[in-house]
Amino acid sequence: TIETNQGDIVIEFVTDAPEAVNSFAFLAAKNFFNDDVFYYVDHTYVAQSGDPNCRIDSPTICTGFGDAGYSLPLEATAASHGQWSVAMPAISQADRVHGSQFRIYFQEDTRLDGHETVFGTVTEGRDILEGLADLQICTALTQATDNCVDEIPADALIIQDVTQAERLDRMRRDFVA
Repeated sequence: TIETNQGDIVIEFVTDAPEAVNSFAFLAAKNFFNDDVFYYVDHTYVAQSGDPNCRIDSPTICTGFGDAGYSLPLEATAASHGQWSVAMPAISQADRVHGSQFRIYFQEDTRLDGHETVFGTVTEGRDILEGLADLQICTALTQATDNCVDEIPADALIIQDVTQAERLDRMRRDFVA
């Protein structure tokens, strides 16, 4: 459960992406996502979070490129990039995905199947995501667009905590062991 300033978003994890699920669970247990902002929201595409530089009180600039200090191998899952799927996006290295950043898909985009690791589906809190305004933080890559903003707006969706069901705790312990 992703507890946010606007309500809870519940994700049901897939069973065939153990490294992505374990990374998410590990970082959640370390409070890595606390105070993180959904820094990119585009209702025709995704809502994205997991960059540690994208916090209201961050001393660094939100670039959308921050990470947990590691990447993960791409995991082929049976899940596709359907509406409400949750995926770790690809990075520039072949067959690698972010260790911390994740996307929630507003629309199906099966072109990305096999290029990102789908590790879950949003089962509750979809109304929270649908109620968000589109948001794009200005970075070196997005400065040319007319709709980017220089600062994270006060009404942004902010992760307050990520809690885990006991079943996920058992899965994480089994995977680490």
